[in-house]
Amino acid sequence: MENINQEGKSSIGVVGLSVMGANLASNIADHGWKVSVYNRSREKTDLLVSQYAGKNMSAQFSLENFVQSLESPRKILLMVQAGNVVDEVIASILPFVSNGDVIIDGGNSFFGDTIRREQELREKGIIFVGMGVSGGEEGARRGPSIMPGGSLEAWKNIKPIVESIAAKDFHGKPCVTHVGSDGAGHYVKMVHNGIEYIDMQLIAETYWIMKMGLGMKNDEIAAQFEKWNKGRLDSYLIEITAKILLAKYADGTFVVDSILDSAGSKGTGKWTSEEILEFGTVGFGFVSAVIARFASAQKKERIKLSKEFPKNSPSKMAIGMEQLENALYVSKILAYAQGYELLNAASKKYAWNLNFQEISRIWEGGCIIRASFLKELEEAFAKDNNGSILTSSVFKKSIENGTSDLRLIASAAIMNSLPVPAFLSGIAYFDSMTNEFLCANMIQAQRDFFGAHTFQKEVDGDFFHHDWD
Repeated sequence: MENINQEGKSSIGVVGLSVMGANLASNIADHGWKVSVYNRSREKTDLLVSQYAGKNMSAQFSLENFVQSLESPRKILLMVQAGNVVDEVIASILPFVSNGDVIIDGGNSFFGDTIRREQELREKGIIFVGMGVSGGEEGARRGPSIMPGGSLEAWKNIKPIVESIAAKDFHGKPCVTHVGSDGAGHYVKMVHNGIEYIDMQLIAETYWIMKMGLGMKNDEIAAQFEKWNKGRLDSYLIEITAKILLAKYADGTFVVDSILDSAGSKGTGKWTSEEILEFGTVGFGFVSAVIARFASAQKKERIKLSKEFPKNSPSKMAIGMEQLENALYVSKILAYAQGYELLNAASKKYAWNLNFQEISRIWEGGCIIRASFLKELEEAFAKDNNGSILTSSVFKKSIENGTSDLRLIASAAIMNSLPVPAFLSGIAYFDSMTNEFLCANMIQAQRDFFGAHTFQKEVDGDFFHHDWD
């Protein structure tokens, strides 16, 4: 059944028809909504419409005609490059929209820009939504995880459409929820991507330990990941890692072995790290994962320095697969703990009242970090929405049992000159947060000595300065 109004106008329009925009438009049309599509270059519009070849997609070749093709209140989804381009496209649309129309930014925009845009457009009578979308090309086409922010009025306008196109969680419900006001949607997506950085780095380090520290072949490593994917580590990233390890060229050589060890990044991991520094939350993992990518990009310098400081061939590490699995699983728990601490700090500052149970739920399907583990997160936050993952009864036993193996794996990697910054960041986070006493009394004494910055003698106590001379 088509979701079309009496005048035959489109229910929603999509601007920007690169990979994500084209696939989201097709997904929307698949679910019976008539969708108008527009791209600055006509070629992409023509290509999409010819490839889709369905009656629910309407090509438009001017912004004015595009806007006029939409039913009121108009709903316009922008799938354009984050940054100034979003502002430019909004400015070009504004002459044609009316009071109460909805503009949705579905790109990876910085949440601060979303807050600004929402306020500016609200003053003009236009409803603005910053909407995080995760799942890549396949997710956009078949069902992504969707994280919309903005007003409740905006949510009511877009809810039927986004619920119909979203992935399904473990309960069969759409992986979408109204996250919170103004920039909340893009903030949650940013933290999602930060966790994704850590998760990917942990998996890569695990693969490298098996390959370099244990001398395992690619197909043996793939078999281990396949086995883990049938248990508590079941996730999209573990699944594709096994597939990557088995992929071969026509000549029988492995694809992964031909790929330069230099990883790129697009900024969201960096933003998460900057937010960690802004709020002062304990986010070792985010910073470590980002810097690990930066280190990988320094390939020429690494080649030169490796000749200056040659490494001995690693000896076979005295570790077992169960210990490695425990280390990886507990590191995953610790990564999410850091992510939700940041979300909690932002929720309080911006009065978003984030629902961590719902955030965990909508990440269960469609998104890149989707995993069985998220069922446990949902359960933990159902008991205490503002609680700490570290103290949750759902995870406490796994943390207690897993940290000893994490120490073993990290120590063995260090002794074999294998860099494992993500594993080390997890244990640094855990030890920093679970030790009553740290060495910071010396740091504060030094600060008082050279700068008279004062110090406290007890929690919430008075401040003192000592005459050190």
